Amino acid sequence: STSLLASFWLGAVVRGAASFAPTNYHLHHTTIKQKRQQQLQTSLYIRGGGDSMSSSSLSSVLGPAADAVGSALVSGTPLRAVGGMWAVSSLVIVPLTFIRQGYSFSVGYGFSVAAMALTLLSSFDISLSTLTSSTPAILTATTVIYGLRLALFLLLREFSVDSKRKQIKSFDKTPRLKRTPLALSVSLLYAFMCSPALFALRGAVEAGSVLEKIQLVSTSVAAFGMLLESVADQHKYEAKRKSKETEDKFVGPSTWSYKLVRHPNYLGEILFWVGLFGAGSVSFGKSVVAWLCGSLGLAAILSIMLGSSGRLDTKQQEKYGGQPKYEEWKDAVKYSVIPFFK
Repeated sequence: STSLLASFWLGAVVRGAASFAPTNYHLHHTTIKQKRQQQLQTSLYIRGGGDSMSSSSLSSVLGPAADAVGSALVSGTPLRAVGGMWAVSSLVIVPLTFIRQGYSFSVGYGFSVAAMALTLLSSFDISLSTLTSSTPAILTATTVIYGLRLALFLLLREFSVDSKRKQIKSFDKTPRLKRTPLALSVSLLYAFMCSPALFALRGAVEAGSVLEKIQLVSTSVAAFGMLLESVADQHKYEAKRKSKETEDKFVGPSTWSYKLVRHPNYLGEILFWVGLFGAGSVSFGKSVVAWLCGSLGLAAILSIMLGSSGRLDTKQQEKYGGQPKYEEWKDAVKYSVIPFFK
């Protein structure tokens, strides 16, 4: 059931590090494991796990699976580690896709990215006190914020803009169970996209090296991309929300970041994923799995963003073409999504 899947993921987040302790944390392994077992018991009790079976019974079911995911992420082979990411992503995407098919690439996209990043932070036992001392940890925390912000924004937009709500609902054309292949495929893509954060945490680079500087700059690019996308999304949302009675009239936005390119929110998303890939790639080493998964994920999101911007340009031209304000803005802003590339 959806509740069991959600509880399983919660258990994975809480207990992800229980089965593995890096050398730096070896002496604390027993304490960490006991603490996470207590947290799991508490979380199951709060969620009403004792209604149909005792919390200890649920723990016995969820615990080994959560331990397996955490162990795979931290110390498993690269293929097993990516498989663990896929498992976490699927536990978010599949239930949400059953609710709304369109959630697989909207709300589910954001929440699954956040869930994978949270699971990584838990599995590698990264706390607030140690967060700022590690660039990979900062990168992963940035990914959590990125995913949560995006998912909550998309939910807000769906419930406050009629056209978006109808658009999401219009995708519900397939019976729920038959949506599973789509959900699993999309989940795998998201796991590939987030895999650089995984490998950044698994393979530390030498302090003071060129690779460390590349990782720091790339993490900064990802953070800037997240900020740019957030501001551009909100700017566009406010402009569109005020134009309910004039949907066929171009109302912008045409200022701030929309003077740089026509779709700065897409540019921000591209910068985030390019930065994430750059920060993780310095830790890929000779791992074919790491390079293959990370490259496929980046290529996919770049293709999606560039394709979406092209389709949106066409749609805007059909809808607003000939309107003075639109034509003036389009003539002034010649680049669609990437500056200096039409």
